[in-house]
Amino acid sequence: MPIRPNFLERTAFFTLNAAPAPMLDLAGGLALQVINTAVRLDLFTALKERPSTPTELAQSLNCQARGLDKLLAALAAIGYVVERDGRYHNSAMTNKWFLQGEMLDMKTALLVFDTFFRELWPHAPEIIQSGERPFNFYDFTASTPGLSHAHQTMMQGNANLVGADIVKKVALPASASRLLDVGGGHGQFTIHFCQAHPQLTATIMDSEAALETAQQNLEAAQLADRVDLYATDLWQAAWGTEWDGILLFNLLHHYDLETNHKLLQKAHTALKPGGKVAIFDQVAGKQFGSATNAMVQLVGLMYYLFADGRIFTRDELTDLLSQTGFQNMQFYLMRQAPGSNLLVAEK
Repeated sequence: MPIRPNFLERTAFFTLNAAPAPMLDLAGGLALQVINTAVRLDLFTALKERPSTPTELAQSLNCQARGLDKLLAALAAIGYVVERDGRYHNSAMTNKWFLQGEMLDMKTALLVFDTFFRELWPHAPEIIQSGERPFNFYDFTASTPGLSHAHQTMMQGNANLVGADIVKKVALPASASRLLDVGGGHGQFTIHFCQAHPQLTATIMDSEAALETAQQNLEAAQLADRVDLYATDLWQAAWGTEWDGILLFNLLHHYDLETNHKLLQKAHTALKPGGKVAIFDQVAGKQFGSATNAMVQLVGLMYYLFADGRIFTRDELTDLLSQTGFQNMQFYLMRQAPGSNLLVAEK
């Protein structure tokens, strides 16, 4: 977990500026590498199966004992494992966020970001200087073996955290029968809506690579017969008409305001009167806490570096919806996903 200074350390680092607070960021970078090493060794799974002494764990993971002992000590210091009577156990935090993949697959997230950090982030200075990217993020993700599925798996963890709450807040009427999920990738949001509305059928529109994960998830949820997968370019495809609801989740940050104006016009045209559009994305501006604000700003920089993306304010989003003919806008903070917000409006 994030390194937490005690009172005296906080005073020295933050209040008096008497100790170098940037060292905490360097330590955070080291901590990330420690966790990533544990994930690649599958150490947390081994401890889930059997709490072990360092010697036992070294044997089961085929590791050098001294190196593993150092790794366990580092993991204990940052809260990922605990030692009791000579045996190491996963901490409650590790059990919840690393080993309950149906909630949030942090192991996959670490592997995805490790690839991003090694392959894409080193280009940051030149991108900021020139505005040009020596790669296409979407082509990179689709062409790197296993990365597209891992990326979608990482994203669907967020959907599992907030999906049920989003379904309630969007509040499709009981008569709703048709849902369009634009850029729906992993399909998990559509699954939540279809499970809550037995009469609902849906179409997920995304790239062929992204929809491979959706197909797996729909089959696992026994919903493949109610959901069509449409592999296409959302700008070239006809969206159809008379939809009861359209989901634009984690999509608007890919485009500028002018392009999003066109996107919302397409959504407005495709909806039936009274139909709802739902936007779920990170939102800039005043946040509940400093940690959430930092996360939003860090993610905003990543969007820019990787794909010329951006994060909009609540006012910018509500203006876009008004300009494209939507009304009855409702804005929701999502407690389970700090920094992400839900905006629902009607045609």
